[in-house]
Amino acid sequence: MKLPRSRRITRRADFQRVRVSGATYQGRFLVLGYLADDSLDEPFRLGIITTKRLGGAVVRNRVRRRLRAVIHRTGHRIARPHWLVLIARGAAAEATSEQLEKEWIWLMHRVSLVAPDPRPE
Repeated sequence: MKLPRSRRITRRADFQRVRVSGATYQGRFLVLGYLADDSLDEPFRLGIITTKRLGGAVVRNRVRRRLRAVIHRTGHRIARPHWLVLIARGAAAEATSEQLEKEWIWLMHRVSLVAPDPRPE
């Protein structure tokens, strides 16, 4: 379930690039920072931020695990290449996986990341 290293944002400079040059949308549980990058070969690069405001290490790791699972289930729907930074807000510690997934899908629609459904109507 781990994203390959090439798909992860790990350097502080890259997180700052998304923050300064990109745009941000806020939800109840998550904050999504995104930056379009047509030079990417893959659909997206992802960074997840969980601060100590969420709780101890166990809580932060649980939130990260849930977010990675949500991305794993829905990441194939991302249409264009983007750099994405997900920041978990305090309420994410008590949120269920379903609530996190629902908000992630809502944020993807707000940013127009979702590819149109190829099935005819």
